[in-house]
Amino acid sequence: MPLTLNGTITFFYYTDIDRAEAFYRDTLGFTKVIDVSFARVFKAAENIHVGIVDTKEGYLKTAENKPVMLTWFTDDIDAWHRKLVKAGVTMELPPKEVDYLHMKTMLFKDPEGYTLEILQWLTKPYGKKLTVKPSAK
Repeated sequence: MPLTLNGTITFFYYTDIDRAEAFYRDTLGFTKVIDVSFARVFKAAENIHVGIVDTKEGYLKTAENKPVMLTWFTDDIDAWHRKLVKAGVTMELPPKEVDYLHMKTMLFKDPEGYTLEILQWLTKPYGKKLTVKPSAK
């Protein structure tokens, strides 16, 4: 029987865990599913989670350079863009179509500088065509 994986939690480390919690809960609208003294986990989608850890107590320590980027897929990147801009999030890259993978992508940072990406496949890289919703202006 082949081994399977059932989900993911990506952990980031913060000097101000309360500010990070507010961003993931209030700005992104993720649901907090785990809350322990030094870490919290937020559900982003079915089995996709983001964990935030207090750098004073976590296994790893935060660093000024954040050489990691977390990417989520959506069916409506423009709606996410409007939501984030309305919440005061500064875009590093507003939604832009890129040809190398036939997708739209946008980049922004969380409160401590981790780069986050939301992308919308216009054609899935593994072949199945998608119906692209027109942008609401």
